[in-house]
Amino acid sequence: MPVSLKAVLSNWAALVALWAPAYLVLLDFAGFEAAARSQPLQWSMFAIGAAGLASVVYASWRDTRDPAWRAAHGLAPRRRSVATSR
Repeated sequence: MPVSLKAVLSNWAALVALWAPAYLVLLDFAGFEAAARSQPLQWSMFAIGAAGLASVVYASWRDTRDPAWRAAHGLAPRRRSVATSR
């Protein structure tokens, strides 16, 4: 099954969000204080990580609303609200 480039990039960005704090601590511990305390590096890692987490959460939310996905995973169909049934 082929994987899209967008999915790969969003997963890597989410990994940046998870590992950025540990990476910065390791940089500081290894003696690269200037790099670890670099504001542009910290903000860029934050932006990439936030975008990655948002895209993974959005993809998960979108998948769970798909009736075929819900049926394939043994979940009950979603009930339609009054506002969407009109």
